[in-house]
Amino acid sequence: MKKFIFKSFIFFFIVIAIVSIILLKYGGYVDYFYEKFTTPKASSMIIGDSRALQGIQPHIIDGNLVNSDFDLPVLNYSFTIAQSHIGPLYSKSILKKLNKNTKNGLFILAVNPWMLGSKKENDNYKGEFKEVGQPPHNMENVSMNPNFEYFIKNLNFFHFKGIFRQSSKLHKNGWLEEKNLPNDTTTFYNWKKNQLHIFKGFIKNYNVSSYRKKSLDTLVKSLKKHGKVFMIRTPIDKEMLALENSFFKDFDLFINEVALSNDINYINYTVNNSRKYKTYDGHHINKYDGVDFTKSICDSIQNNIKRLSN
Repeated sequence: MKKFIFKSFIFFFIVIAIVSIILLKYGGYVDYFYEKFTTPKASSMIIGDSRALQGIQPHIIDGNLVNSDFDLPVLNYSFTIAQSHIGPLYSKSILKKLNKNTKNGLFILAVNPWMLGSKKENDNYKGEFKEVGQPPHNMENVSMNPNFEYFIKNLNFFHFKGIFRQSSKLHKNGWLEEKNLPNDTTTFYNWKKNQLHIFKGFIKNYNVSSYRKKSLDTLVKSLKKHGKVFMIRTPIDKEMLALENSFFKDFDLFINEVALSNDINYINYTVNNSRKYKTYDGHHINKYDGVDFTKSICDSIQNNIKRLSN
């Protein structure tokens, strides 16, 4: 019996050691979210879905706003549309990851119509949310390295082949670098067609949620207590934009109202920018144009600061 217990202990120790090494060295390759839960609490954040996850690069912001009064560095705390619907669950995780002592934070809230959508069969007012049980909402420890809670709860998100492929990498600052980009127009249009198909299905099964609309205002007010909030809408191809506008035709009007009532800026990059910043699937800005796009966000932030100081 003692030998069995000893061997079991050794086996358990070896497994823990192997998992720890994988998570510490390859965590950014095997999971698109894991590294976000291994870093210290953040004072400045990028919030949004996969467009922000891939399209807004924190290191560019840190470099361009280094002489500002913002509490840097910035953490990209964006996820995919499956997890990043605006509501109490995402807001709770954002505030959990936020350093509560922050007074001069920078919060870039990248919004789009899908983030305010809810499954038709779900009653948000009764606490029914599609994103229940997914990261980051199922996480208690959001700043632990290695983070075994994430590994245990979200093992289904891990793709260990990523260690060898390394076609995408989640950096420690939360930015997902997608290296697998289309190298011909046929691939691009096929990927774009697939994205359009996904969101056409979204329209069939989702409605704009009045509960989530109210939650956006609540989130903005909470973040304002810790710094400046800038809401943006990232550029996408015109076909995707038309689809979004058919889902929530008054989206920009609504966001402008939220921005105005909270005295913050809303920057709509979908206007005349679909050709300026190229996507690799009609939906996500590629990592090269993402550099220029992030610099443009920085320019808008700096211009706003200058305007307020004059």
